[in-house]
Amino acid sequence: MASFVVLAPQQDGQRNDDRTVFIRDGFAFLALVFTIPWLLVHRLWFEAAAVFGLMIALSTVGSYTGREDMAAVITALLSLLVAFEGNNWRVAALERRGFDALGVVDARNTDDAETAWFLGDNIVSPPAVPVITRPAPPAQVSHKPALGGRIGLVGLRGEN
Repeated sequence: MASFVVLAPQQDGQRNDDRTVFIRDGFAFLALVFTIPWLLVHRLWFEAAAVFGLMIALSTVGSYTGREDMAAVITALLSLLVAFEGNNWRVAALERRGFDALGVVDARNTDDAETAWFLGDNIVSPPAVPVITRPAPPAQVSHKPALGGRIGLVGLRGEN
């Protein structure tokens, strides 16, 4: 199961549930493969410009110093950073735009997260067949002391 951060904007002092956003917390594989387009699609303009500038600078420095392979590795690590932190950047960007973080929902996908958030406790239907509870059998208590007060090879505190 994944965790989804629930965000909704405030309009006229009331929460607008029609614009509620569910963002998966965790690794974004598409951000690893398509770093700059992923940032642009999610309207992270500043982050996209910064990552693009770093990638250009890394490739330029790598080509001038003859270390293109090292520049490629560092660029891949930068894409990995975006994949790990991209969804957190999305949450921060939405909060800057006036969205409030309302909570976290654990679900398999976005549709299940929306259902769990908006329906809450109403999604669990009562059992069709009544559940019969039986009384627990009486426990048999034996007060046999442990041999020498030891558990395995470790003695109890205060015994030598």
